[in-house]
Amino acid sequence: MNLDDYNTLNDILIELKQDRYYLEEKVQKNLSDIKETEIYVESFKTTDSDDIKIFSPRNKEILYKDEIEKAELKKSECIRDNAGYKQKIDILTSRINRIESILENESGNFTILSIQEEDRKRIARDLHDTSLQNLTHLIHQIELSGLYIDQDPIQAKLELSLVNKKIREIIDEIRNTIFNLRPMTFDDLGLKAVFERLADSINEDKQYEIELDVEDVSCETNIILVTIYRVVHECLNNIVKHAEATKISLSCRCIENNCHIVISDNGKGFSDMTDDGTKHFGIFCMKERIKLLGGKIYIDSSPEWGTTISINVPLNVHIN
Repeated sequence: MNLDDYNTLNDILIELKQDRYYLEEKVQKNLSDIKETEIYVESFKTTDSDDIKIFSPRNKEILYKDEIEKAELKKSECIRDNAGYKQKIDILTSRINRIESILENESGNFTILSIQEEDRKRIARDLHDTSLQNLTHLIHQIELSGLYIDQDPIQAKLELSLVNKKIREIIDEIRNTIFNLRPMTFDDLGLKAVFERLADSINEDKQYEIELDVEDVSCETNIILVTIYRVVHECLNNIVKHAEATKISLSCRCIENNCHIVISDNGKGFSDMTDDGTKHFGIFCMKERIKLLGGKIYIDSSPEWGTTISINVPLNVHIN
């Protein structure tokens, strides 16, 4: 099964659950109508009106025969409809269970694929918004320099000097993108140096007060450290993009062969997050990355009170 098939099957599952919910609502409505009908009929049978006793010697069930028959007919229709609805609900439930079983078996693979796809989109977005647009602008500057070179050599040199400066900036941007794909510092200096460089990169303009309390964490499986780095990087990116914070704190400790990380800020926080992170795909990806490592992540955030993210990852987990 490829990713498109997986997503299509997941869409079908959602539709089936919506259909089942709609039928269950109808069943509950009919059960309510049945109860009301029974009370309505009983009210005719138990009425003790003095006027009826004086002026109508007939049996109350005969006297209200038409009303009772209409009510009983409505009750029978509700019972019949519910029998049909429940049969359809059973069929839908069986299909839902089968699809959920298939998706559950494939979820591990496609969680990884979803994360990888999100990474590709992020890289493409970063390259498009920075390097690609800057290179396009450089083409226009070089063309402009070509026009100046005969008529105004000094201006042409100035333009080419700006081009040279911009090319160096683009090289730095691409290096940062490559570093984020695979922080080479891991191979030489370890996680502490990576976090220090990451903190410096997000605070180039010195707009944050950053508190680092990071000890070096080592692990035989480098993919664990890379994953931890990506999650922390995503957390810090979210702070820069959304939090409107002035203070950021990052601590990293190795305790009993577990990596403990706490990231906090004094930003505006947020409250519209579901438990599984579905309203925030970046948060969903962070949770899934940590889950794949057998770790846990806790997010504590509320408007005006900032955000604190606690991460715990075992360093002895075996990654296939």
